[in-house]
Amino acid sequence: MDTPAKRTIEPLLEGLAGRIARRDVPPVVTYSDPYEPGQFHARLMAALEPLVPHSNGRGNDTQARMMTCFLRNETQTAADLAEAASIERVAGSRAHNALVAVGLLTWERIGPRRQYRLSRWGEDWLLAIGRCEVPPARPTA
Repeated sequence: MDTPAKRTIEPLLEGLAGRIARRDVPPVVTYSDPYEPGQFHARLMAALEPLVPHSNGRGNDTQARMMTCFLRNETQTAADLAEAASIERVAGSRAHNALVAVGLLTWERIGPRRQYRLSRWGEDWLLAIGRCEVPPARPTA
């Protein structure tokens, strides 16, 4: 017949001692450059999520790629935006129209094409996201 296992609190005390030893050790901080393109893209996607209703991760990715185009050029055509997002132009229309609807982009017809550009709020918003700052509130009117 087996004898019952001896109950002891020794393993619990060892665990407590280990936690006490670790509590005063500073956490290891992994440095990541906030200006690295991947970090910027992730911030853009996170900031677009509450702005653009009925969008999913793929849509936010597409819109973030489109917004990144405006860092280099002031105006973009629908074809330019779609190419930057690596999608077809027809599929891109939903993405850039959503950005217009929330007020980040405006457009004007120049010749046979629409030229999209950042709205005044869109410029301030994109700059704040790029600089890791709190973006300005969305204008009400």
